[in-house]
Amino acid sequence: MSEKSKHKEKLNYLDIARGIGIVVVILAHVDTGDNPLCSWIGSFCMAIFFFVSGALLNYLDRWRGEGFFSIILKRIKGVMYPYFAFSLLIILYYTFMRVVFKQGSFSNILEIIKSTVSLSGYDALWFMPTLFFAEVICVLMLRYFGRNDKQTDKITGEWISFGVVFVLSLICYCILHYGIIEEYADGWFLFVKFTRVLMSAVFIFAGYFYFEYKSLLFKINKKIMVTICIIWLIIDFPIAQPNHFVDYAFVRIVSLPLQYLTGILTSASILYLGEALNIKCKVLEFFGRNSLTMMATHNPLPVLAFVYEKYIKYVPRINRYADDIIILIIVLILEIPIVMFVNRFLPFIVRWPNKKAGR
Repeated sequence: MSEKSKHKEKLNYLDIARGIGIVVVILAHVDTGDNPLCSWIGSFCMAIFFFVSGALLNYLDRWRGEGFFSIILKRIKGVMYPYFAFSLLIILYYTFMRVVFKQGSFSNILEIIKSTVSLSGYDALWFMPTLFFAEVICVLMLRYFGRNDKQTDKITGEWISFGVVFVLSLICYCILHYGIIEEYADGWFLFVKFTRVLMSAVFIFAGYFYFEYKSLLFKINKKIMVTICIIWLIIDFPIAQPNHFVDYAFVRIVSLPLQYLTGILTSASILYLGEALNIKCKVLEFFGRNSLTMMATHNPLPVLAFVYEKYIKYVPRINRYADDIIILIIVLILEIPIVMFVNRFLPFIVRWPNKKAGR
């Protein structure tokens, strides 16, 4: 087995990280209230997906030799194609329910179509257009500002690119947070989405740099680094509390600098522990490899809503957090056959049809 193949095998920890991400995202959707658990989940649940995307950008660096249109086209195929495919599936589902069972309304279906076409994304599907534009920004800036053959100039260009995105995201956040414009005023929701893209690009850059310099972390005593990461994962819970309930999609965040701190350090800690301890978990790897399908089905399709409704109706309540965990487990169990069905019979929804083997 080649060294490259061995290296790729080690990237299972990225699947585990995404698996953790989708589990906590679903948990956040089970209980969306302003409580300590949701504050902790919100501190990293979306950041980890963008962070992993940045790490993969660094590892799968074929884009460095590609032109502008090739870069755009590949990301359209990889991200926007499944966005529209899943959106169409959801529209067809709600149309079927309305026509056959008289459930829902045509106005709701029209709203889903409108959100799809405007790239707002219905429910959790907002994630895909955001990922697309954030990745395009990062790849193009890395490709054209960090392309110098001299290593020092290349590094300088990459960090300047990150600095520009970081500062712009803070400026846009301040414009929203301090009420300089009304968040939902006519025409301004586009600004909310633009701010969200810049925030996501910051996490992608962070993941890119983590992968670029992680070899330096692995030169430090392993026990020390593992201890530091575990301590951070513990203290992240109280540190994240001032941000209360984080609504990443609508940029409702008390402190964006705090969000960057918790999102980056928690994501980095999870990736480091996964690789350093060679953690194996087939379930989380499965969830991670299929996180896109789970993101697009657990809430956009009423899987979670169905479980929650039946649980509240038929199961005696224990307490808030125990009930949340039970509902989460049931939803995850139901998602497994859904994912397997999509992979077996509808693989063209998840990825661009290609006769050649995918990457």
